[in-house]
Amino acid sequence: MSFGLVLSGGSAYGLANAGVLDVFEKHQVQPDVIAGSSMGAIIAALYAVGHDAKTICSLAEELSPLSLVGVSKTPLKGGFHGGMLRQKLEEHLAPLIGDTTIGETKIPFVCVAGRVKKPIAWSKALSSQFLPHIFDTIEPYIFPKETRILDALAASSALPVIFSPIVINGESFVDLCSFGAVPSRSLRSSYHVDVIIGTKTTPVFRRIKPFLPAGLKAFIQGAEESLGKSLAACDLVIEPKLIGSLFDFHKSNVLIEAGRQVTEDMWPEIEKLLQ
Repeated sequence: MSFGLVLSGGSAYGLANAGVLDVFEKHQVQPDVIAGSSMGAIIAALYAVGHDAKTICSLAEELSPLSLVGVSKTPLKGGFHGGMLRQKLEEHLAPLIGDTTIGETKIPFVCVAGRVKKPIAWSKALSSQFLPHIFDTIEPYIFPKETRILDALAASSALPVIFSPIVINGESFVDLCSFGAVPSRSLRSSYHVDVIIGTKTTPVFRRIKPFLPAGLKAFIQGAEESLGKSLAACDLVIEPKLIGSLFDFHKSNVLIEAGRQVTEDMWPEIEKLLQ
């Protein structure tokens, strides 16, 4: 039986995926295909090129917001779409990944991002037309095998407004956020596996949603619906109990352990599914 493992995004929350991998490795179970988005893509890529869970956990524990970001050379160029910060992911990942392409990994790897068809007009965020506008400007994209992994990871992690879009071969890309946080459907369309196991480390914004303007409220609602469809495409979902905020990288040990604990607790169910 073949199975794919899908690691979800969620900034610091996504570090829990390292703990999930640690348990799979402990039980000597390796996915036939691995996919990821944002932080989940970073962890999935490291595993796909051949690094073990211990190495990935060690890297995760070293990360901090200051080590990951810097001020953009042209902050907010062209408005909010231009982003405020630039990523420094390559400084951490280049020694481990180099110029490896997606097609050169030891385990087949699927990475997703949003391809920018035209700049997002964030001025529409207050109007009811914001969600249709997002669908008109951004489309889900699966990176082809010739893409350099470091470029794909930067694109998948380029959170709109926070980070500047990433340009690859003349095209711009951003993080799909909750619209692509669990790329189970992308994995399914790329590889015909029997079983998909996914993780859910993506935050929800139910508490603040009632207080948001109509445009942002519809955006979050649309993201929740898309996330629900992605989770429904999984045969099993591993959901760690996460604390703190999206930017609590200093709690990496706690987040990794949360991923490890829930996966160990669910192992009988996982093992039964894979038999």
